[in-house]
Amino acid sequence: MKQILDKIELFLLCFTVFAIPVHIKVTSIAIGLLLLIAFLKKDNYKEFARLYKNPAFIILIVPYLLYFTGLIHTRHMTDAVIQLEIITSLLVFPIIFTSYKSNALKYRPELIQSFFILGVVMAYFICMSVAVPAYINKGDINVFLYQDFSGVIKGPHHLSYNVIFAIVILLSNMIKKTPLLYLEKKLTGVKFILLLIFTVFLFQLTSKATILLFFGVVAFIFVYAVSKKIISYKIAIPSVLLIILISVVAFSTHKINVRFKNLFRVVGHSEQVDLKSQESTALRIAAFKAGSNVVKENFWFGVGTGDIAYAMNDYYKAHNYQGAYIHNISPHNQFLRSFVMHGVIGFASLLSVFGLMIYVAVKNKHFLLMLWIIVMAVLFSTEDMFGIQDGIVFFCFYTSYFVFCPKETIMPKT
Repeated sequence: MKQILDKIELFLLCFTVFAIPVHIKVTSIAIGLLLLIAFLKKDNYKEFARLYKNPAFIILIVPYLLYFTGLIHTRHMTDAVIQLEIITSLLVFPIIFTSYKSNALKYRPELIQSFFILGVVMAYFICMSVAVPAYINKGDINVFLYQDFSGVIKGPHHLSYNVIFAIVILLSNMIKKTPLLYLEKKLTGVKFILLLIFTVFLFQLTSKATILLFFGVVAFIFVYAVSKKIISYKIAIPSVLLIILISVVAFSTHKINVRFKNLFRVVGHSEQVDLKSQESTALRIAAFKAGSNVVKENFWFGVGTGDIAYAMNDYYKAHNYQGAYIHNISPHNQFLRSFVMHGVIGFASLLSVFGLMIYVAVKNKHFLLMLWIIVMAVLFSTEDMFGIQDGIVFFCFYTSYFVFCPKETIMPKT
């Protein structure tokens, strides 16, 4: 019976991680079934009974508990309940991966990581299958970029989370740090092709934060791999030159060029940002300034789980933040969002989660987890990761996986 449950559990995990880039809504079904499997395994009960003694489990679920206790002083209960439903993954995935630790099947990490890669490939195929006919009909190159390109699946920023991490996994595998199924030496060419496709995909999404993150990650891995003599200059230099070529072509397109020009212009004059502007970077800076002031007024306990949108809009209206008010802009910063909602304890709870991940990464010399931490730190600083299902499911899946099964995603030494 256990072997059957193990097979179903692994299948559901592979399905979940495959569906994250493709259709986030269907992950809810798989997550529910994974929770059921966890409680059908009788051997898990002893482990579950000890979870309250497990510091990692406590740290991971504290943000969820704060969302729950934040119901006490919220004025908008309907919105609070919706928020609570969205972040259920904070509680569920630690339980799922506690169960998964007893799974005895072979090739578990290879399958899970490979199915995520396949999910991103499928997402690209779906986007292209819509964009190509649209281009034939309209002749507009913009159908291959930004919202027009990704809209069939999800927003470009949200899809870019998955693409950048798929690139990270591939690069980590190429320097022999992360296992993938059937993508070892004999299929090195396949990995390069996938890396090329995902790089193009990322630029087509034109998410500023993840593109800048891409350059940082590539530079870090290049320096690391060459300094450790993991790859030779004969491979590294042509790869970097190819990435530079793709980047030059990408930045020559009007939409990408304009988005980054606006980014550098607004950031360079952030103190004089136009509060009436509806440009995306200006809106984010305005939201951050407003959120920081709301924090000062609600430092200890926050505004409550369901009141963040109302508190932000009240501030926008009172201080004439016209652009942000018109678009009902959220903080676009999970650290700030948690601070506004649940006060200093909410902010500290997120720092504790990152502290836990850093501890696990250092203790296990976990290269992929360290890269995950960097990716998440950037995304948490530019997105409301707990405000959307795309963010919370993705974060909770991999964070729980790395924390509860740290050694599984490390390439064994040969």
